[in-house]
Amino acid sequence: MSKRQLIEQIQQFNATASAEFLDQFNESALQQYLERLQDAQQRKPHIASWSRPARKRRMVG
Repeated sequence: MSKRQLIEQIQQFNATASAEFLDQFNESALQQYLERLQDAQQRKPHIASWSRPARKRRMVG
């Protein structure tokens, strides 16, 4: 995979990583980072939505 392809793949996982920043690294480092991102994605549980648990209310009186 070319350096440009690695950067594009990384940006699919980490949209905040700019191409200019990633371009500073060699292909080997980018490949390692991509593999870590892919591994983290597989381990992370997918949470479709989250809602705050209902608060317990005290009865007064």
